[in-house]
Amino acid sequence: MGKLTASKEKNYWIISVCLFILFLIIASIFYIPVITHVLDVTTPTELEEGVEAPPRDPFLYSVREIYQDPITGFFDIIDVTIFACLALLLIPALAYNSDQEWRDDIDDHIPSLLREISDAQKTGLPLPRAIMEASKHQYGALTPELKKMASKISWGIPFSDTLRSLTVTADTPLMKRTSLLILEAERSGGAIEEVFESAHKHVSEVLGLKRERLGAMRPYTWIIYASFIVFAIVMIILLYSFFQTLAIQMVDAVRSQEDPTTALPFNVAGLQLIFFHLMVIEAIFAGLIAGKMGDGNAKIGLRHSCILLAICYAFFKITILL
Repeated sequence: MGKLTASKEKNYWIISVCLFILFLIIASIFYIPVITHVLDVTTPTELEEGVEAPPRDPFLYSVREIYQDPITGFFDIIDVTIFACLALLLIPALAYNSDQEWRDDIDDHIPSLLREISDAQKTGLPLPRAIMEASKHQYGALTPELKKMASKISWGIPFSDTLRSLTVTADTPLMKRTSLLILEAERSGGAIEEVFESAHKHVSEVLGLKRERLGAMRPYTWIIYASFIVFAIVMIILLYSFFQTLAIQMVDAVRSQEDPTTALPFNVAGLQLIFFHLMVIEAIFAGLIAGKMGDGNAKIGLRHSCILLAICYAFFKITILL
């Protein structure tokens, strides 16, 4: 996708919101019967006399047993909820990730560009000519922008104007500072090659510090992943080892007592729905935090949110199918 402009970002979000609304409409087909079951399920002692009790008490139904898609019989409320969340987050996540890779690629090639310009200056080439010669080499995502700049210089556009236009298209903070340095060096004159040598060292140090900071923060990203997995495991254990077992025992107790008001069973489907949505909310916000801590940008965390949503889906889908 490359650079993410404001118009592209707006369009991506519009598409994502439209897909999200579409999946919400589909999800309502699954949510209505499940919520109706959760709210209106008949208690074990409200069955009419003479009517045989169902093989399993309605309080013990899972969300998958209440409603599945009539075509394949595979998709249920868990699937459509995850699909709706991914429809909202996946496209912006890919766009932000691609934009970040594009910006990182530009920053990583700035030291090489400064070195090339410095070497060209040492051979006696003027600065605009040195830029034109540098554009013939490969500098990753910076190469197309340099070629545009070289073309504008060949058309007679002033060097300062072409360099300012470069900072508009390749608008990373490091590129803006580098362009300002080049403009000041070109304006002041003198031993410009020494300025570029110093700039090369400075930019290399800045990038080195950035990589060191990101490397130091990377373990915290994995800590968030580990904490989410632990959270999911605890939720699953509580749901199926404690609440579901307790629900079975309470249903049996209600059926065995003459006074049905002394005990009320848990609704397993309702508990599954609550625990599942708690995990979805945790996955989204944990991903944003992971992006802020690991990459310094919460928007990049949308990709972590999508991965955590997939983990959440795997946990619940496997446990419900078992």
